[in-house]
Amino acid sequence: MSEVILVCYCGNPAKLNISWSNDNPGRRLFGCKKFGSGFRKPCRFFTWSDPPLAPRS
Repeated sequence: MSEVILVCYCGNPAKLNISWSNDNPGRRLFGCKKFGSGFRKPCRFFTWSDPPLAPRS
């Protein structure tokens, strides 16, 4: 079975990150590896890895 590798708009493999925002704590996402790392222009590629969280009761 082959593994799917997401590629960002820059042509690089997307990096798996974890959101720590109040709206999506612990939710995994793929994004450009340049984002937030001091590079000038990330390509702004973004997609969720996990489904949306259920609302808290």
